[in-house]
Amino acid sequence: MKRDLTERLLKWSKSKYRTPLILKGARQVGKSWLIDDFANAFQHYVKINFEKQPQFKAAFSEEINIPQLLEKLTLYTNTPIIPGKTLLFLDEIQECPTAILYLRYFKEEYPNLHVIAAGSLLEFILESIGMPVGRVDYLFLTPLSFGEFLSANGRDDLRELSLMSSHDEMIDKLLKDYLRTYMWLGGMPEVVKAWLEHKDALLCQNIQDRLLHAYQDDFLKYAKKNQIEYVAKIFDAVPWQLGKKFVYSRVDADLRATTLNKALMLLKKANIIHQCFYSSGQKPPLHASINEKFFKVFFLDIGLAQRLLGLEYKNWLLNDMTVDNIGSMTEQFVAQELIAYLSHNIRAEIYYWQRDARGSSAEIDFLISVASKIFPIEVKSGKTGRLKSLRLYLESHPQIKYGIKISEKPYAKENNILQIPLYAIESWLKEETL
Repeated sequence: MKRDLTERLLKWSKSKYRTPLILKGARQVGKSWLIDDFANAFQHYVKINFEKQPQFKAAFSEEINIPQLLEKLTLYTNTPIIPGKTLLFLDEIQECPTAILYLRYFKEEYPNLHVIAAGSLLEFILESIGMPVGRVDYLFLTPLSFGEFLSANGRDDLRELSLMSSHDEMIDKLLKDYLRTYMWLGGMPEVVKAWLEHKDALLCQNIQDRLLHAYQDDFLKYAKKNQIEYVAKIFDAVPWQLGKKFVYSRVDADLRATTLNKALMLLKKANIIHQCFYSSGQKPPLHASINEKFFKVFFLDIGLAQRLLGLEYKNWLLNDMTVDNIGSMTEQFVAQELIAYLSHNIRAEIYYWQRDARGSSAEIDFLISVASKIFPIEVKSGKTGRLKSLRLYLESHPQIKYGIKISEKPYAKENNILQIPLYAIESWLKEETL
């Protein structure tokens, strides 16, 4: 399964201003596989996994000596480390915090050596160590986007057609069929791989369950004993509040909001959930006008979110579940797509807007900033739906170029509102970032 981030890795590898790279992202989104695949572009590949090979920790002594380190790694792995010809990959680097400190000095002493680091729960270590600006580069990996899912299915042709503003009904139906599968399957690489190889829905569900249990097991690694219960409560509650303002009392009315907020922040650092803050949306940066008391929460992956809600594949088949009747999951899908296509050097930030006037129910599902332009996005799960909130927003924000309606309906434009189908979010974003 080729990942879109491979192209950015190639650009990084050829850059004259390259620094060591840290690949960030949640557990099981395919970081190690991505680098293993990318390593085929090099003559030599040295991979150190500190979780599986703890003996290598001793090579990264507190007295930092890069030439001595490279000599040891060459000897231990029996692989030459040659700048420009060797890729050095430090996997699960959070298990050896001292190795993170070494990254600072590779640029100064061996600027031509390609060095990449990755790890699960890396944000927790980076927060305590800190990395000076200019010493390392960052890339952010998410679950497979819908576009990557099409490519994984060997349908790059459909992916390209989804970038067109018009096509026939047969193509539209094919894209919707793949979208329907993606909506319950999700984009976790192991789940997608199992589906491609076996087309066994029960197998995929078992893998989803295992992944969810693995995330829950991770609570022990980054939460204190007295926090684990609260983290578990937030973890289970997020799918039930998708697309809505997140309310702590709906998680547990007997617990203080500050207690649950700390648990929420732990899940955010682990890249399991994404916060979507209210912003007034007047001008970029959108983060400058947020209200931290008002936010939505979206899950890492739509397939995992559906399993947490108890969805079984038989429900999808027997009840003829379509994009038209899965409600808040449509917003989860759009949030996941926006984050996937906007996340590169950092994790993308998404926002929403609601009218401040008392008694008003006007709300815009998403606000994003692309190329210094703000776009309000209204999501309609079906083919119908009024756009009162979107029109109100555009009237009160005359500096905004146009608004976006995302639904099952085909491309269309009416005055300052652009309508795009759910499967074409990638195409619209690519057009805006050209």
